[in-house]
Amino acid sequence: MDTIGLSLLKGLMSFFLHPLTYITIIGAFILGRSRVKRDRRDFHTRVHDVLDDVVFAIVPSLMIGAAFLLLNLFLGLTVPFSATVVMSIAALLLILTGQIRFLSPAFVIILPVLAVMFYTPMDLGYDTLNELQEGIESTSFIALALLTGFLVFIEGYLIATNAGKQTSPRLVESKRGKIVGSHEMQRLWLLPLFLFLPVGNVEALSWWPLLHFGEQTYTFLLLPFPIGFRKLIHHALPQPEMKTNGRQVALIGGGTVIIALISYFLDNQWVALAAIGFVIVGRASILLLHRGKNKPAYFNERNEGLVILGILPGSPADQMSLQVGEVISKVNGLSLGKGVDFYTALQRNAAFCKLEVLDINGEIRFEQKALYNNTHHELGLLFVKDHRFEDQEEAQ
Repeated sequence: MDTIGLSLLKGLMSFFLHPLTYITIIGAFILGRSRVKRDRRDFHTRVHDVLDDVVFAIVPSLMIGAAFLLLNLFLGLTVPFSATVVMSIAALLLILTGQIRFLSPAFVIILPVLAVMFYTPMDLGYDTLNELQEGIESTSFIALALLTGFLVFIEGYLIATNAGKQTSPRLVESKRGKIVGSHEMQRLWLLPLFLFLPVGNVEALSWWPLLHFGEQTYTFLLLPFPIGFRKLIHHALPQPEMKTNGRQVALIGGGTVIIALISYFLDNQWVALAAIGFVIVGRASILLLHRGKNKPAYFNERNEGLVILGILPGSPADQMSLQVGEVISKVNGLSLGKGVDFYTALQRNAAFCKLEVLDINGEIRFEQKALYNNTHHELGLLFVKDHRFEDQEEAQ
């Protein structure tokens, strides 16, 4: 038990010593910073704090990582250390290119699979570098397929439950040159991935691990595995879209696990390769399916009413029951549109605000709130507004 405890401690230390841990956290911070800059450019205010992206990167991933740890204690998925090095290199390259939409386990696994199939270890002149190449050719495709399937399922769960929270409202130009609203989802999750390495001084018990790949002795590794997601939505509400997207990704991951399990019981590496091909093609298809470029904009300027594009956290509007995507048709009894400005109507009563709201189901309800001297005069609502014409008027 002392040996197992020491091995677990070393595995935990490997997570905090791995450079990818800190690169991912820094990447999440950079995403938050760029988001705040866009907020100030489009709306002249910050919507969410920079550190929110870092919190979203760590908190949900830690809980899911703990669940995967318990799962792998029974599965006993093992991969050589050299395979984890190639996985880390693939993830690092994707982070450095800034293309986090492709930072999916389905795409990260491509480089390790190619390395197993075609890479031949060579003498690099240093013992440490030579040791990092050992065992890459003996990596089991079955283990890689199972691991990828579980990770893609986790990715789908994170998209469905986490990606739709605190989305970033944006103003973009449509194909017709009009300014429309959209919501951008950017996430960089840091998953602590608990794995077994098939070399070590911890002997496997008779009942554990249940799945055996290669050697019968193991050591532990806690690998930082980043999962990225980025999506710009202009044709639908962000929350329902993310739930649909996440469920589809999770379904692809679950299907991959089923095919990989079949390959395990058949002891067939080709079936495992088919499972990996399935997850790569399936994940790429979902990326193309959810582009939505040719669909009409949901958040746009209308002749009557204003569509709520965003709500500032902690603002008076945030304390009301207003939701993104709802339409404000009247303010203090004045119908919006036809030259009636929202803030002009709001100032009609300096001490009280009454809104007539059309919800996403097309039903009308009323929201009201008392206003005080220190209350934000704009309530904290963000609308689609073309600032280019304002800039032209100021220039004139």
